[in-house]
Amino acid sequence: MKRLVVVIVILSILSLSCKTLNNLRTPTVEPTSLSNTDVTSAPATQPSGNLTDITKKLDELGGKPCLDKPEFTCVTITVPLDHFDASNTETIEVVFAVSPARGERKGMYVQAFPGGPGGEGISYASTFYHSSRILEHYDIVFFDQRGIGLSNPLECKTAYAEYFLEFLNLNDSIGEEGFDTPDEQQAAIQNAKSFVDECIAEMNIDPSKLQFFRTDQVAEDIESFRQAIGDDKFMLYGVSYGTSVAQAYARAHPGHLSGLILDGTQDTTQSGDEVAFSQWEGFNTVLLKVFEACDADSECSAGMRGGSQAAYDELAQKLANAPIPYEYPLSNGKKVQRLFTFNMFDYTVSYQLYGLNSRMELMRAIAATKAGDLIPLADLYYDNANIDPETGQYLGDPNFSDTMYYIVWCSDDAYYSGTSEERSAKLMEAGQKLNGLDPRLDLDVLQLGLTCAFWPSAPTGPANLPPLKAEGVPTIVLNATLDPATPFHEGRTVFENLENGYHIYVEGGVHSIYGWGQACPDQYVEDFLVDGRLPAQREIVCDWGDAVIRP
Repeated sequence: MKRLVVVIVILSILSLSCKTLNNLRTPTVEPTSLSNTDVTSAPATQPSGNLTDITKKLDELGGKPCLDKPEFTCVTITVPLDHFDASNTETIEVVFAVSPARGERKGMYVQAFPGGPGGEGISYASTFYHSSRILEHYDIVFFDQRGIGLSNPLECKTAYAEYFLEFLNLNDSIGEEGFDTPDEQQAAIQNAKSFVDECIAEMNIDPSKLQFFRTDQVAEDIESFRQAIGDDKFMLYGVSYGTSVAQAYARAHPGHLSGLILDGTQDTTQSGDEVAFSQWEGFNTVLLKVFEACDADSECSAGMRGGSQAAYDELAQKLANAPIPYEYPLSNGKKVQRLFTFNMFDYTVSYQLYGLNSRMELMRAIAATKAGDLIPLADLYYDNANIDPETGQYLGDPNFSDTMYYIVWCSDDAYYSGTSEERSAKLMEAGQKLNGLDPRLDLDVLQLGLTCAFWPSAPTGPANLPPLKAEGVPTIVLNATLDPATPFHEGRTVFENLENGYHIYVEGGVHSIYGWGQACPDQYVEDFLVDGRLPAQREIVCDWGDAVIRP
């Protein structure tokens, strides 16, 4: 399951209550309006040794206005293909986009923004969700990491589309739902291996070079940009997969960070299989909470006599028995006969669990299906899977690289240890708990894991990264108890190992909590950046009211 970043929109600020506790390690529930007594001074958070104006430096580096992003200047820098081997003289170009500070400059605020991995940074570049005070004092910096977007993209679109559509259209008519027979398991392994071969051939790249697109290389590209600008320190924000990039930089170059903010945080000490199964459990936990919230909401539960969970299970059982036929209305007024499969349902449900509104949409679509109308659910599927509803063909997301999703995920860490065959066998054995209808969501644990077993740049064993300490770097970890993509326990684990960490989280909530117009956490981030002030409590709970489903 891709750890996608949600599109950040500014919502109206809710009126929230507060309760202040004195115990340093006891979470404090905070309001939307924060007073000066809610924060404390942070040591050395203001960048030192920085330029007073970045615009001249951008000109010197050949900066040009970014296409379709007039407030950003795009700068292309040449970096080593392999930052860790000086004897390798091959290079690659990486593009950064900068919106200069509008007043007295404190330094750069770099956004490790892309989700996935595979999401572009520059196509999402915006100043919209930052306060005027942050924009006054900080250059907002986005980038397309190597292999994505403007930075020498790698693609195997044809191979991926075939692999993805085959998965979505699969009709599992043997045994339980999932790979529960030897024939199914061998077919899945062979399909993954064939996809890898076809993808590598389509990219037309030397397979030995795929290792140079790992996250640690991306972190070094950020360091190269810092050196090119000439600032001594800067602020770094990572969200979703971007938290892995941010943590990689903080491990390697803590002395060049004035502060670190992690939002929707991945625990990078986990191996590939631990991350996958952690996420799988997270999605199923969120789904159960959505059932509870839906049943307590008259609008959500309308049309689902017996409860939302029963309606969901009834639909899942029908799909497990056989795909459901339906007629889809085309724009020309005609209707086309199609089939809706169990995997289409699993995929759609997973992505609808990212947000409060999308969870409600999902429940209403299930209610419509119970009443005999599959179209609302089909529309959600087409939207989430980037399928053209007119043709049924895979379009892909123009701002997301499915290819780099596999390259980075499979190159960073391993699912188990051993040869390709040994790793795929271990994964298939562990994946037997995914078979059947309980748990309700399978995600792409096996689909991705089997691919990684045969990926040329995949390590033969887990990376075993140490916990991030971030010595000398004040760090805020933003979190939500109902974040399905980066489960709550991962962010808490990262926080507990930090030398100077602060944990701000929402009971319920979504994947990433900054920039939604809620003063908690937004005001804490602003105070940290602009005034060098950190929360007075090590843990703070943001009260977002009903933060499970919302129309």
